[in-house]
Amino acid sequence: MPPFTRRAFVVATGATLVSLLSGCGNSDERQDGDGALDAADFTHGVASGDPLPDAVMLWTRAVPAGEAARSARLRYVVARDPSLTQVVLRGSVSSSAERDWTVKLDLRDLAPDTAYYYRFESASARSPVGRARTAPLGGVSRLRLAFVTCSNYVAGYFHAYRRVAERSDLHAVVHLGDYIYENGSQDQVRPHQPANELVSLADYRQRYAQYRADEDLQELHRQHPVIWIWDDHEVANNAWKDNADAHDAETEGSYAERRHAAMQAAFEWMPIRAPDAADPSRVWRGFRFGDLADLTMVDARHHGRDEPLPPNSLFGDAVPVFTQSGDFADPARHILGPTQEAWLGGQLAANTARWQLIGNQVYFSPLKLLGAPRALGGGGLYLSNDKWDGYDPARSRVVEMIRARSGGNVVILTGDAHEAYAFEVTDDPNGLGYQPLSGQGAVAVEFVATSITSRGDLPAGNGPTALFAQLAANAEQLLRLTNPHLKYYQNTLNGYLLLDLTPERLQAEFWMVPRVTERDDDQALSQAFTVQSGSNHLVAVREATGPIDGGPAAAP
Repeated sequence: MPPFTRRAFVVATGATLVSLLSGCGNSDERQDGDGALDAADFTHGVASGDPLPDAVMLWTRAVPAGEAARSARLRYVVARDPSLTQVVLRGSVSSSAERDWTVKLDLRDLAPDTAYYYRFESASARSPVGRARTAPLGGVSRLRLAFVTCSNYVAGYFHAYRRVAERSDLHAVVHLGDYIYENGSQDQVRPHQPANELVSLADYRQRYAQYRADEDLQELHRQHPVIWIWDDHEVANNAWKDNADAHDAETEGSYAERRHAAMQAAFEWMPIRAPDAADPSRVWRGFRFGDLADLTMVDARHHGRDEPLPPNSLFGDAVPVFTQSGDFADPARHILGPTQEAWLGGQLAANTARWQLIGNQVYFSPLKLLGAPRALGGGGLYLSNDKWDGYDPARSRVVEMIRARSGGNVVILTGDAHEAYAFEVTDDPNGLGYQPLSGQGAVAVEFVATSITSRGDLPAGNGPTALFAQLAANAEQLLRLTNPHLKYYQNTLNGYLLLDLTPERLQAEFWMVPRVTERDDDQALSQAFTVQSGSNHLVAVREATGPIDGGPAAAP
């Protein structure tokens, strides 16, 4: 097939966050790809992301050899086949020191549900060949997505990413945040670079460079488009809209400047499309996969979150334990913010695909000990104050949005916890309106993906390991007893979540790797659940779904 004209845009990833998100400008595209190139090395592979039916982002990093260089001119080629013979686009683009030598291209006018293979070239080197894939359009009979989260470099190796990369039939990978960790070295398995906690733009850039040098993470990005949203560790631990628990103004300066630096580095290094130039920190956005699934990505961490309250306890007086009175029940407190909350409601009301997926940072379903029905005051001993539990009226408002949606089939996909959970979503799991055996009264389901590495491994040796496993089993029994909407809990392993959708049913599969403190090629299915369309009810199953036949070839 002869080359034909496509449009490509260069996303500015320049010196300020505002200019970073101010939109797209024309590249110096040439259909024949001619012109003098500069010598540069592709130090961090290639990546694609934010797939639409007619568009996808491409990314690479090209660093010139000379220290005095301020830019490097490159050539790129996009084709329909892995050998790059069926070329659909050639062009040129430049990297620069001002954007940490990263390049982002927003390719437009592409065909839906199509794999595109691409490569970048300098005067002295060629990048690996990557594979991007556009989202499907119209009628879709089957869709497969992987969900990942929490990849702490010092806690272990990223071979769970490699297992995801090997699934060549995936339409996309959704990263739910904590893509990097901002803390210092800690030297558990391998040290962080820089060794200090991240504060400056140079710090965050160096940390992204370290993570993206990992061969397993590079392979994930090379094979699949990634839809990413941040959690707290991309900036600072336990962040909220104006500050973070882990930020010390006396030693680390202005939090606003730190956050600005962190977000600039993120937009330079991640293949994300800027959804709103008027709001430089906005990453909440939506994606559509034909008539089968809409994916709505929310920012429950940085955009509108009020400061978390201190956790309640049996003996504390900040928040009463057995009632819903107190600040936890203040309807003026937000986790999304009024603007984003209204946007989410509009998405749920307007989207028409069979399944409505919500990508979310912190677990949505209540999780507490000593839970009481709302009719008796609600409340209980909350297990985490910085999850949606700490913003209970905000959660109730979203539950009502879900309940009001005609068609149901809402699925919340969550990260952050370093543990795996499966919930049936209801506003009052301890009340009479919810029937745990049948799922009657549930309005949605929620799956919480475990970490890529952050959970770490069990202690070595039979004695401590056996004791830890018993404690984990006891914890699950206790949680299940007081949280009847909780159908699965796994708190000892790392891995990822696979979602397989058809018009009739959804199947969620929790895949685990045995260890992360040493490299390993194994994985195993820990648990799977099906949800029949219209049921909002989790049914445990033993068998994994098979791959989609006839999927596009992997990048070579």
